[in-house]
Amino acid sequence: MEYKETIYAKDGHIATITLNRPERRNAWTFRMREEVYHAMKDAEADDQIRAIIVTGAGSTFCSGADMSILSGQSKEGEEVSPVFKDWVTHFTYPQKILKPIIVAINGPAIGWGFTLLMFWDIRIAAESATMSLMYPRRGLAMEGGSSWVLPRLIGWGRTLELAFTARTLKAKDALELGLVNHVVPDGELMAKAREIANEIAENCSPVAVAEIKREVYQHLQTDLPTAIRDSMATFDALYKTEDFKEGIRAMMQKRQPKFPGRR
Repeated sequence: MEYKETIYAKDGHIATITLNRPERRNAWTFRMREEVYHAMKDAEADDQIRAIIVTGAGSTFCSGADMSILSGQSKEGEEVSPVFKDWVTHFTYPQKILKPIIVAINGPAIGWGFTLLMFWDIRIAAESATMSLMYPRRGLAMEGGSSWVLPRLIGWGRTLELAFTARTLKAKDALELGLVNHVVPDGELMAKAREIANEIAENCSPVAVAEIKREVYQHLQTDLPTAIRDSMATFDALYKTEDFKEGIRAMMQKRQPKFPGRR
């Protein structure tokens, strides 16, 4: 695929996807959506890649949806505008790609940009980054299932206050709420993202990491007994993998493991 609105790069075990419409503050388009999806699927299929970083070009992470995509809003008699149909795949595929996705929030994440980062695994914010749902200030409600995800990240009371007021969060406020994992000086953002990505890639079995990610997201939607049965079956299955054998060898030999990434 030709990348026009994103930059996709690989370096060792890390793939980096950069939203690349800085002249429009990285406003989200259908083209950008397809490019990000394609890049993530490419990274998922590449056995060398063990972590994915997403960030924005310029001084903004994502300023929201490009308003031109709303031109297909519903006509009288239509239940839902065509532009808003079939978004389940779009918002859920990051959770189904079984490699860690780290989002480096380099600037404002507004509306759609705020929603996007909720669906990725680890969030790191630059000190200058800000985040805002902003929807009720435009006459809109929460979208993309963010009303399901955000309470699970920060609790329902905090979600409602944040959504009702549509206030802008500074990075330190987002950290206090538990919305982001780390806040770092602007110039250290990508270094921190790579540090975490490398920590995962160099020390942890990609097979085990994939199963952990699957378990966490799948078990959010099930009951505890089901989660226990699934996790113990997975634990048992991992005993038979090449990665487990290498992990034990490395421990016994007191060296860094070299996981083949095979079951």
